[in-house]
Parts: sequence; C-alpha cells; structure tokens
Amino acid sequence: MLGMYVPDRFSLKPSKVQEGIGLYTARRVKKGEKFGPFAGEKRMSNELDESMDPRLMWEVRGSKGEVLYVLDASNPRHSNWLRFVHQAPTQEQKNLAAIQEGENIFYLAVDDIETDNELLIGYLDSEMEEIEEDEEEEVVSKDEENSNDIQPSGEKEILNDKEGYACPQCESSFQSQDILAEHLQSLHQKPSEEKEFKCRNCGKKFPVKQALQRHLLEPCDPTNKDPYMAKSDVLMFSSISQS
Repeated sequence: MLGMYVPDRFSLKPSKVQEGIGLYTARRVKKGEKFGPFAGEKRMSNELDESMDPRLMWEVRGSKGEVLYVLDASNPRHSNWLRFVHQAPTQEQKNLAAIQEGENIFYLAVDDIETDNELLIGYLDSEMEEIEEDEEEEVVSKDEENSNDIQPSGEKEILNDKEGYACPQCESSFQSQDILAEHLQSLHQKPSEEKEFKCRNCGKKFPVKQALQRHLLEPCDPTNKDPYMAKSDVLMFSSISQS
C-alpha cells in the first residue's frame, strides 16, 4: 500500500473523519472534474460477508438496475488511490459523489475543492445529476421528441415540466426516467433474502450497500436491534453504486 501510485495533485494524510489515511487535495479541484475509475476485485453478492468493510465497496449495476457484481477495494493489490476517499459524515460535508459509466465507477467533484482539503464521498443530488447529463442532453431531447407520440400501454406518465420525474416514495425528482429507475432500485427496493448489509453499530440490515452507507451518515442507536429498518433516502449515487 505504501507504494501505491497517487496523482501529484493529491496527497495522503491522516483522515479527519475516521481512523487511517485520507486523500487530500494538493492543488485546487474544480466542480465537475471526474476521477477514476475506482479499482477493486469483482465479487458476486453471495461472496460477501459481515466481516468485509462496505465502505470499500461499490455495486456495479446493469441497464435494468440489477447488481452485476461488487467492486471490493479491501485488498490494496487490487485497488487504487480512490480507496483512501472516505464517506462524508453528513451530506453537507461531501465534495465528491460516485457515478457509474458503463461498468466503471468514477468520483465526481460536486463543489470546488480548495488546496489541502480532504476528499469526502457522498450521494449524488439532482443538481449534479443534471450536470452529469449535459453532454447527452441534445441526444436525449431528440429521442424524447421521437417517443412522445408512443407510450407503452398502461404506463403512468410522471413527467412534469418543473419537477422532472418525481419519486413516488420520497420528495426527490430527477431529469430522466433512467435516473429515477436507478434511484428506486438503489434506495427503495424491497429487502432481499439472498443478501443484506448490516450496520455493525445498531444491527439494522439493508438490502444494498448504498442504503447502508446512507444510514452510516446519520447517528444510529446501538441499542436498536430491529431486524430491518431502512429509512426512505432522499437521493443517491453509483455508486454506483460502492453498493
């Protein structure tokens, strides 16, 4: 790990948010810059157990929202410098968000980050989702024009000119149905009997890694041992996704 390559615009120092090393800026990072891809061993969900650290993992999803595999950066030999980016204690403290492109996970700067600031990962909000889609906006607009006259039988139209595509489970809204589908799959899907992610502090279980990560950003009661209590989350990643 000591020999791991780190770009010269970043540096490794003791983290301010958790034990161990964190990643800091050596030069200013501009909002919208993207880093990666995140590197790790490919694992299937059934290979994971509670002894593994979910903070070093991202889920990689297919076009229908299904989990293809999990990228596990626990082993330094199979990871890269992005493993030193830690979860932000709160959404307000995040300066990076995870996004998925193809089957790769990247970290997107959601704010300008000045020199000597620790990089902290959080959940992608609707504003940054809009920025991320700017490059594809023209193509998407043409596709939507061509498909406006054809609606699948029984499909409920939830597009609103002001709010975009609204989540029926929470107050979030998104710029496209694809992003809404990812949001619903990641944060509002029902628990799976095949794999659950468990909080080591309070014992709560979650069906996907992203839901557990969202839970870890909030205070939890170690005495609360309910078998499954996942709150409705407002927004997400990718990462991805990191489950």
